[in-house]
Amino acid sequence: MKWEELHVGVQILIAFVLSTIVLWLAHIALLNQPNGRGFLYGVFWAVPLTVIIVGATRSERAKRLRAEGRDPST
Repeated sequence: MKWEELHVGVQILIAFVLSTIVLWLAHIALLNQPNGRGFLYGVFWAVPLTVIIVGATRSERAKRLRAEGRDPST
């Protein structure tokens, strides 16, 4: 199933979980943060990253559907 076709709630969940894990590992490995603090920073920065990912996905899908002459609200 395509990413764009997933329900927005599923996209948010997937993007948030994956972003949290990646950012947590980055804070531990690259910034030498302790595990707990790295996890909190991962969660903190995963929120805006999730908004950016899902917002960009919805925007690009709507733009593509408009170019195809279809209604983006369906």
